[in-house]
Amino acid sequence: MERGKNLINDLVQPVSKRLLLLMLLVTVGSEAVLLLSRYSYFFSDFYNLLMVGSITLAWKLHPRLAPAPRNAGLENGSTPFPSDSESFFGFGGGAPKRQIVSQFAVIFLLFYLGSIITNFYSNILYKDFNDNYAEYVEESAAAIESGLDGSGEDLAGPTRVFEWFDLVGYDFLSDTLAGFEEVYRISYIILFLMLFKKIFPHKWAKWPQEVFLMAVLFISSLLFGIGHTLANPQPWSVTLGTIATFTNMGLILGLLLLWSRNLWLLIAVHSVYDILMTIQWYYFDVAAPVFSGVLILAWIIETATRKKPNYQETSLKIGE
Repeated sequence: MERGKNLINDLVQPVSKRLLLLMLLVTVGSEAVLLLSRYSYFFSDFYNLLMVGSITLAWKLHPRLAPAPRNAGLENGSTPFPSDSESFFGFGGGAPKRQIVSQFAVIFLLFYLGSIITNFYSNILYKDFNDNYAEYVEESAAAIESGLDGSGEDLAGPTRVFEWFDLVGYDFLSDTLAGFEEVYRISYIILFLMLFKKIFPHKWAKWPQEVFLMAVLFISSLLFGIGHTLANPQPWSVTLGTIATFTNMGLILGLLLLWSRNLWLLIAVHSVYDILMTIQWYYFDVAAPVFSGVLILAWIIETATRKKPNYQETSLKIGE
């Protein structure tokens, strides 16, 4: 409970006008650009530019999410206290560098498992959406295959490489930038938390603040789901399935973001997941399961060989 309250207090710290403008640009601005991309392909490229620009915002927002370690006693030359949030898989604080792979493995595997469950129920409940999605994947894969085959052997090696970039490169670029949608997510969470604190000051003081955190997590996830429908108009049955599926995926990502308190880690997980899905479309049907198996092995090795730090008892030097 205390950990959640500290997280919320960190998130609702005052923001400058410049930071507020950046957050609105990445959130509301990206929604507007996606809607405009229905009518002009130019705005699709502009959306990618927004994602690139969100790197700057990520540097600004990550410290709000990541807690500072409790360094009480450092002035007396003593050993730092372990951070309260470091006791669970090393998340939330300054974990050793060698644990980065382990942390990535845990978050990725949890998200991958959640996506499997989400897609399973989505396949049952939203058949039109899944049929439409499967058709899109098949058509995309067929277009790439025919494009590469159609180039024939007349093209020299370097030219064929550029042909590949023309056909597939944009997909992988979009997948890489998709990870920065986590900046969009944390920006919405912060904006709505600050809005609730401003509009409902008495309820903010009386109610558990975790209630507001879960509410804004759901709102940001719902907007994430709706955002996936803005660029391409679809029949209502397909649109509903898209919103439900990506809202659930957004909830999983949001929960993992708040648990890990590491924005860059979630950006990496989101990007790698999207890249693996594209590889599965075009090249290797079991790319994600194989990658997950490698991560499990890496996590086991890192956990088995991890040395637990020995924190010495902090002593107070009275009279110094």
